[in-house]
Amino acid sequence: MSKKNVPISSVYKKKKNQTTFGKSSSKAKDVKPSTSDYIDPVEENDIKILRDFDLNWEYGPSMGITRMERWNRAAKHGLNPSDEVKQLIDSHPDDEKYTKCLWNDYKNIM
Repeated sequence: MSKKNVPISSVYKKKKNQTTFGKSSSKAKDVKPSTSDYIDPVEENDIKILRDFDLNWEYGPSMGITRMERWNRAAKHGLNPSDEVKQLIDSHPDDEKYTKCLWNDYKNIM
C-alpha cells in the first residue's frame, strides 16, 4: 500500500536553481552574431520599390518576363513607368533579386 497524504515535494529530489545573476555564461561568449541575417536597409528599400512595381497592374502582366522587359513594354505603350525602377534594374544586371519579377517562381503554375 502507498502512504496517504504525502506531499508530492517529498517524493522528488529538489534541484537547486542554477541561475547566475550578473555573471556571463561561457556559452554566451561563444555565440557570434550571424552575418547572413543582416539586411542592408538600402537594399531592402530597393527591393520594396521593385516589389511595388511588380504588384502594380497599371504596367500590365508581369508573369514570365523580367522586370526590364516589363518596364520597356510599359514605356513603349506610354504608361510612364518610374525611372527609379529602371535605374535599380540597370545598376544590378546580374542580381536576380533585382532583375527577376516577384512572380518568377510561379510562372510554371499556369
